[in-house]
Amino acid sequence: MKVGDLVRIRPYCTNKGRLAVVIRVADWNSPSVWITYVDGGRGNCSDGKGSAALIRNLELLNESR
Repeated sequence: MKVGDLVRIRPYCTNKGRLAVVIRVADWNSPSVWITYVDGGRGNCSDGKGSAALIRNLELLNESR
Protein backbone atom coordinates (compact mmCIF):
# COMPACT_ATOMS: atom_id res chain seq x y z
CA MET A 1 0.00 0.00 0.00
CA LYS A 2 1.03 3.56 -0.53
CA VAL A 3 -0.07 7.05 0.47
CA GLY A 4 -3.27 8.10 -1.29
CA ASP A 5 -4.74 4.60 -1.70
CA LEU A 6 -8.48 4.34 -1.08
CA VAL A 7 -9.30 1.43 1.21
CA ARG A 8 -12.31 -0.15 2.92
CA ILE A 9 -12.23 -1.64 6.40
CA ARG A 10 -12.86 -5.40 6.24
CA PRO A 11 -16.24 -6.75 7.46
CA TYR A 12 -14.85 -8.46 10.57
CA CYS A 13 -13.40 -5.21 12.02
CA THR A 14 -14.99 -2.68 14.37
CA ASN A 15 -15.34 0.01 11.69
CA LYS A 16 -16.45 -2.46 9.02
CA GLY A 17 -17.25 -1.04 5.62
CA ARG A 18 -15.92 2.46 6.27
CA LEU A 19 -13.87 4.10 3.56
CA ALA A 20 -10.49 5.56 4.35
CA VAL A 21 -7.40 6.98 2.66
CA VAL A 22 -3.87 5.87 3.50
CA ILE A 23 -2.01 8.91 4.82
CA ARG A 24 1.26 7.38 6.02
CA VAL A 25 3.25 4.21 5.44
CA ALA A 26 6.09 3.08 7.69
CA ASP A 27 9.61 3.44 6.32
CA TRP A 28 10.37 -0.10 7.46
CA ASN A 29 8.60 -3.39 6.77
CA SER A 30 5.58 -2.92 9.00
CA PRO A 31 2.17 -4.62 8.95
CA SER A 32 0.50 -1.26 9.63
CA VAL A 33 -0.36 1.96 7.82
CA TRP A 34 -2.03 5.15 9.03
CA ILE A 35 -5.43 6.05 7.63
CA THR A 36 -8.00 8.80 7.85
CA TYR A 37 -11.69 8.06 7.35
CA VAL A 38 -13.40 9.68 4.36
CA ASP A 39 -16.55 10.45 6.34
CA GLY A 40 -14.50 12.31 8.97
CA GLY A 41 -16.40 10.54 11.74
CA ARG A 42 -15.16 8.96 14.93
CA GLY A 43 -12.04 6.90 14.68
CA ASN A 44 -9.70 9.65 13.58
CA CYS A 45 -7.15 10.68 16.18
CA SER A 46 -7.69 14.13 17.61
CA ASP A 47 -4.08 15.09 16.84
CA GLY A 48 -4.84 14.96 13.11
CA LYS A 49 -2.33 12.21 12.39
CA GLY A 50 -4.91 9.56 11.56
CA SER A 51 -5.49 6.08 12.92
CA ALA A 52 -3.22 3.05 12.67
CA ALA A 53 -4.61 0.05 10.81
CA LEU A 54 -3.25 -3.38 9.98
CA ILE A 55 -2.86 -3.85 6.24
CA ARG A 56 -4.52 -7.27 6.45
CA ASN A 57 -7.68 -5.53 7.73
CA LEU A 58 -7.93 -3.23 4.71
CA GLU A 59 -9.35 -3.92 1.25
CA LEU A 60 -7.67 -1.89 -1.49
CA LEU A 61 -10.31 -0.19 -3.65
CA ASN A 62 -8.31 2.29 -5.71
CA GLU A 63 -4.56 2.70 -5.96
CA SER A 64 -3.06 6.17 -5.98
CA ARG A 65 -0.82 7.04 -8.90
